Amino acid sequence: MKVKILKDVYSSKGWRKENEVIDVDDKTARQYISKNIAVKHKEEKIVKETKEEKKVSKRITKSKK
Repeated sequence: MKVKILKDVYSSKGWRKENEVIDVDDKTARQYISKNIAVKHKEEKIVKETKEEKKVSKRITKSKK
């Protein structure tokens, strides 16, 4: 389970720093969440801008005099 660490924690694998996203086993993750050391991490997918969704930009051309 992926969790985001809210407080610095020392574990058997060394220090786990604040704001770090780590993958730990479920038992450890539940323990961290219950003690308010970490929260579940949900990955947010970035929506790609497609050609249809783009705003139409005005073309600026040089005018001849």
